[in-house]
Amino acid sequence: MEEEIRNEVEKQMAEEVEKRVEKGVATGVAIVVSVAVSFVIAVVLFKFVWAWVVSDLFPGAVAQGLISANLTWLAALKLAVLVAVLSGFYPTLVDAFKTRL
Repeated sequence: MEEEIRNEVEKQMAEEVEKRVEKGVATGVAIVVSVAVSFVIAVVLFKFVWAWVVSDLFPGAVAQGLISANLTWLAALKLAVLVAVLSGFYPTLVDAFKTRL
């Protein structure tokens, strides 16, 4: 009898662990996909919108050479990494607050 109870408890614990692992993997994959999509979109936006926006917002700084009117691909990649990393925090924070409330 005691052996049957122990087996049942172990089975329930294994099922609970499996559910939590599946949820964690699904959340992790969603975060990675979100970061990758944010990175690609940010690279394109920074590269192609920079000259238009910066020239309009800071015409004096561009004329004086304080800000470059054209963004290099390397600089766009660096800015996109920042945006992608920051976008990865959002799903994590949302998930953390859902489980706490």
